[in-house]
Amino acid sequence: MRSERKKSILLTGTFKIMSENNRLGLQLDQSYMNAVAANGGIPLVACCTALAEQYADITDGLIITGGESVHPRYFNETFSNLANGDPEEIRYLFNGCNSVRDEMEFALFHAFCERRKPIMGICRGFQLINAATGGINMLDFPRKHPVEHNKGIQHLVVTEENSLLRKLYGTSFLTNSFHRDCAVSVGPEMFIAAKSEDGIIEAIEHTSLPIIGFQFHPEKMRGDTPNPAFGPNMDILFQHFINLC
Repeated sequence: MRSERKKSILLTGTFKIMSENNRLGLQLDQSYMNAVAANGGIPLVACCTALAEQYADITDGLIITGGESVHPRYFNETFSNLANGDPEEIRYLFNGCNSVRDEMEFALFHAFCERRKPIMGICRGFQLINAATGGINMLDFPRKHPVEHNKGIQHLVVTEENSLLRKLYGTSFLTNSFHRDCAVSVGPEMFIAAKSEDGIIEAIEHTSLPIIGFQFHPEKMRGDTPNPAFGPNMDILFQHFINLC
């Protein structure tokens, strides 16, 4: 007797020059794939922008993972304006972006969105969803806000009423934080689903489509060594997402 087909979940990675041969390669943290596999999905990795439409046809959901900054042109900004004209800061912000990855992930986002298939964004993926839906991001936000959200700190997330996180985890919970960019506003079809206690947007949801984004890293909040150790188990979140697909 054949078992029920598992849901196939497409994951994105980052394109990097591999030092051993100086050629472009793809890199993806294993924890994303483990989270999908442990919760009933089959993780597959996207590697070609030209196949975005085909990927969206043959897989059931999309997870856009963490990594580099989203180029400011995707939310009608410039490096110069974000850096207040400081040449060193402009160079720093520019070097933190990855145009090859941007191109593939925006193509995938729109292809899955057109098919109304579920999309989850994590960290950079959260920021990409925000930009793709009309929101605005801030690059290297600690320059302007005296709060620390980088380097793996832990902090509380406060959920909004009627949000998915409120339904799954209650009014607040402890989470991790590894980001230097953030969302400062959301588009007209998205709503803010959670914030940190110091006001940083930590989760967004689409008003009608199955699109969710998290600034923290739920894939690290499960398994044998969760981060933070006393945070909630995010397997429930991944199970919910995979069931949507």
